Amino acid sequence: MFRLLLLATLLTAPWSAHARRPQVEVAFVLDATGSMGPWIDEARQRIKGIAADLATGEPPPEVRFALVRYRDRSDDFTTQVVPFTRHIDAMRLALDETRPNGGGDTPEAVLEGLLAGIRELEWSEGKDVVRLLYLVGDARPQTGPGRPFEQDVLSEALNRGIVIHSIACGAMGRDGQGFFERVARLSEGRAFRLADLGGRKAGGAEVAGATRAGSLAEAVSGTARDYADSVGVAFDPAARRAAVNTEPLPVNSDPPVASGLLGAQVRLVGDLATWADLWRAHHSLSASPPPPPAVDFTRHQVLVLGGADAGLSLASLSADDGARVASVAPAPAGVRFVRVPAGTQPLFTQLAAAGGVR
Repeated sequence: MFRLLLLATLLTAPWSAHARRPQVEVAFVLDATGSMGPWIDEARQRIKGIAADLATGEPPPEVRFALVRYRDRSDDFTTQVVPFTRHIDAMRLALDETRPNGGGDTPEAVLEGLLAGIRELEWSEGKDVVRLLYLVGDARPQTGPGRPFEQDVLSEALNRGIVIHSIACGAMGRDGQGFFERVARLSEGRAFRLADLGGRKAGGAEVAGATRAGSLAEAVSGTARDYADSVGVAFDPAARRAAVNTEPLPVNSDPPVASGLLGAQVRLVGDLATWADLWRAHHSLSASPPPPPAVDFTRHQVLVLGGADAGLSLASLSADDGARVASVAPAPAGVRFVRVPAGTQPLFTQLAAAGGVR
């Protein structure tokens, strides 16, 4: 009888040693041409952080990484495949060995890279697997006779349950951005634009549908966490964030300034010119506005909260590797200025009472 009870316990215990852990499979399909150097470096530097972030799920998922490098048919290779591995050091080494080279003619073998990622990698089967493919590049695909058809590639991804997220890098033109956004949308993924990396500004004509990302790690970790929810892996965003020190900016306003700023706004100012313009707008109803308070923008930024007709106060500011979150609460009408450490992470706002990010 005891043996029967023990066997029943082992068979019914959730996530026991005999249960298969949920799996998250992440494959990078990475443009390895000469213009991609800064983004390859970023992937190499952040890959361990991405793996550590995904390991914080409950229950902890089994995470595997793979890599497909692509260039073009006129280069020394078209595609190279690095199989899935659970060993993060092996993937770090594969990224170390990804030397940017070739390219220069804008269109690249993007579709060939995607097709290699879909067909040549050994994706796991089963309903407890999240299959995520991240296309990272800065050029549109080469098309024509003998090239894969876009619709065929996307249909095969959908049939195999592989979600494609696209991360467009650099000064990509409208055609390229449109392709990267379309690939994600039609494969049930998300499209991202890296705003600034390696000293290079993202340029070109913007295409609606892509989300600005502060880093490759932010885009990958965020989407992987979201999609892992479908196989029962939960993440606590608050547990990942660390408090950021803040202090009110000394502003002489006795009597209080009749501000020209309106609305319950939350604005982060990171340079002297923008700060001077905002200060002038704040004092636009004053006959003789004082000079703006001195701020060393190499070390700090200014968080501006509220307006003359709607007030907000800062309850807390927290951050992780990818973003900062300002938790704000309703306050008497007026503008409040808070000095915060300088940073490049995007800022999101949530209401302290409701807790919803907006």
